[in-house]
Amino acid sequence: MTRGSRRITVLLALLAVIAAGCGQKNGVHVASSGSSGTGGGTAAASGEGAAAGAATGTDTGTAGATDTGTAAAAGGATSGGTTGATTKSGAKASTGTGGAAAAPAAGGAAGDTRGITDTEIRIGIHAPVTGAAPFPATSFNDGKAVYFNFLNDKGGVNGRKVKVFFEDDGYNPSQAVAVCKKMVEQDKVFLLIGGGGTDQIVACSQYASSVGVPYLAEGVTEQGLDKLQSYFALSMTYKAQGKLLAQYMKNVLKVTKVGMIRGNTANFDDAHAGFLVAAQQAGLQVVKDVVLDKNASSSAALQAGGSICSDRTNSPQAMYPLIAPTIWVQIVAGANAQACTPIWSGVGITEGLNIVATAVCGAAANTKAHFFSPTMGIADAGKFDPDYLPAYQKQNGKAGDDIGLILWGASKIIGNMLANAGKGLSRQTFVSANLGKMVHTGVYPDVNYAGTRFGGTAVHVLNLNCGAQRYDTEATFKTSF
Repeated sequence: MTRGSRRITVLLALLAVIAAGCGQKNGVHVASSGSSGTGGGTAAASGEGAAAGAATGTDTGTAGATDTGTAAAAGGATSGGTTGATTKSGAKASTGTGGAAAAPAAGGAAGDTRGITDTEIRIGIHAPVTGAAPFPATSFNDGKAVYFNFLNDKGGVNGRKVKVFFEDDGYNPSQAVAVCKKMVEQDKVFLLIGGGGTDQIVACSQYASSVGVPYLAEGVTEQGLDKLQSYFALSMTYKAQGKLLAQYMKNVLKVTKVGMIRGNTANFDDAHAGFLVAAQQAGLQVVKDVVLDKNASSSAALQAGGSICSDRTNSPQAMYPLIAPTIWVQIVAGANAQACTPIWSGVGITEGLNIVATAVCGAAANTKAHFFSPTMGIADAGKFDPDYLPAYQKQNGKAGDDIGLILWGASKIIGNMLANAGKGLSRQTFVSANLGKMVHTGVYPDVNYAGTRFGGTAVHVLNLNCGAQRYDTEATFKTSF
């Protein structure tokens, strides 16, 4: 067996570990969406327009990938605010910061209190934990209700206990709408939470808006969500993070030549365009811009990685991957096999999970990577919120993981938002009470809904530690670099 064959064999074994732990197939990302590819063929993302930055021309030599050049302008980031006081329920009420006027939720009757009683609030969560998921099913199931159970032990939210319902959306938009409809119509939930997958988030949020149900999810795409009156993002969108990423590459990584490799879904278009504009504004040169089938085969991903440094005189010093973590691991292995070792730096959630750290370090132990995240590294969780680890241990009889921390942080924001509406909670007051407000939790960066429902204000930065095969906290609550 050749050295290259041994490397690929080891890589495939490590990817099997991720797939077994996550219940996923190749090509899955918590924010992957749009058109689904069905092979390793070449496909360029839609929506590309005017050039931005000093990117190179088209390079189509890689199987299953296209080097597309530059895209249309986009960008912008949100701002911060102040914290509020703690309510009797244990959730922190937020102080207003001005901005957007109150508006009723779309659909539903005035004062719609379906999903709540004098003693209970029902919430529904959907996420892809089987078939095509970035989350190990056990981690998601163990973590999904830890914060709300912790809150219930303290009296709930303004005297109401929170009951959590969960459905697997199978990483499929149609199935996601079906399970969201089931939770609304049969389980009678008050609001819905999207646990991942941009296609599923967009589809369910549009359904929720049509029936007047508040909907909350991680900040991913802005396309198709910006007009929905009952939607709230819990973290910075990928488009907004692109500005910070360009600053980070220039001022922290100290590089001048950068690149991006992304899945061919339209829901990555605004992230792609926003990063290119931000790179130009930061004085960076985009020397590689690759589109890869979001369901790319192992061979296509390896070849795409091997092509990143094809021009040795003009190779990227830092590379931004916006693609499924299993495919990213193969891209890294393909690049490493060609002695191509850019610093990997990006946004989002899944590349920064410890299960991915184990796989990528096993594939290429010299990998250097830094990713933005809505939470700090799990080793530092107790420094920022002393309640998470004891609450997780109490509920599950084991130590909490990074996926549980993400769920805890998101749930803590939602608990605060429920508290903001007071005892007179309804779907309409939930929306109106949080417009113009800032929510502080100490885990996720503050969200500020003054003038926008894309409320994220900052990011944490995680640094890959291959010695320990985990991500460590590099920086917290960063609004600029």
